[in-house]
Amino acid sequence: MYDSALALLACPHCRGDLALTAETRDPDDGEILEGALGCVSCGKSFPVTNGIPRFVTEDSGYNPTWNYKWTKIDRGRGLNYKILDRSDPAFDTHNVFDCNGYEGRAHECATGRSVLDIGCGVGQYSVEILRRYDPAHVTAVDLTEGVDIFRKILRERYPEYKQKVLMVQASVFALPFRPGTFEYVFSFGVLHHTGRTRDAIRAAADMAAEGGHLNFWIYASSIVPISVREPGRPRPLRELIFAMYYMWIEGTWIRLFRNMSPAAAARIIRPFASDFWTWFNRIPFLKYIGMIVFPTIQHPDREYRFLNLFDGYCNHWDDTWSEHEIFPTLRECGIAIKGISPWRLGFWGVKQSGFYDTE
Repeated sequence: MYDSALALLACPHCRGDLALTAETRDPDDGEILEGALGCVSCGKSFPVTNGIPRFVTEDSGYNPTWNYKWTKIDRGRGLNYKILDRSDPAFDTHNVFDCNGYEGRAHECATGRSVLDIGCGVGQYSVEILRRYDPAHVTAVDLTEGVDIFRKILRERYPEYKQKVLMVQASVFALPFRPGTFEYVFSFGVLHHTGRTRDAIRAAADMAAEGGHLNFWIYASSIVPISVREPGRPRPLRELIFAMYYMWIEGTWIRLFRNMSPAAAARIIRPFASDFWTWFNRIPFLKYIGMIVFPTIQHPDREYRFLNLFDGYCNHWDDTWSEHEIFPTLRECGIAIKGISPWRLGFWGVKQSGFYDTE
């Protein structure tokens, strides 16, 4: 972190100012590498290590599964950056960033403004918004040591951005900023993993300034129409079968892995990321056996397959939601909806207090 971050950060408990003490700096550019941040109001103290301010405590709901994914599986390789490469097969299946960009109109709200990325992981979306939309500054928050992996990737591959990104380890439920600090707040594929999805949306909305924008994507519940008779509407049978199949097969594996350590689950998952299993799942008729045993993804990079299978199966919390369940929370937060993602379930909106008030 750099000295400019002190004006942005606040005590997550009382929102008081933070004072830096006992710092160690990079002799080349003055980056604060080690130190402590003390609240001048309540006296609580928070460490700065590896250039990252840390606000994670024992009651932060720390996620060991996600930490294992970044520190033991990814290990600084930035495998998730493949989804930003238009020439990579991952782009078509996992491109959450563009699918929730609303033809770029949503992300353009970041240009020249302050941005908050909640649940940044290894930072691929923070980097993408820097590369394509030139925000004034990006603050990237994650509960895990994914922020350390992000820091490593940024310095190795994108050093030109290192002074434009503040990485913070913190919980969405105890963010170390004052309400209304950011002009563009986004979170893709994260808030449903908290176990308190609607509270997480409220916390994200609280960080948006009046007139600022909130853009998030969470897992969607399957909605199957009962009656489909009008021309041009797809029949719901395939979606219904898929939903039942997912609940049975993948749900069974997920329930098993929830009772195991991340390392033990990874040992079971790794063979299903092998080249043999991927080949088996391409053979006509045999692929249906593979789908019944262990559904997998198709991608030429074995390690990318492994990371994404681990991501998909090792979720302690992965609730799915419908639009009518989430809209009341947005209304409560004064988020006027500008767009609903074609890839459910995503919302983009602007914070306008009183927008839903009626006389």
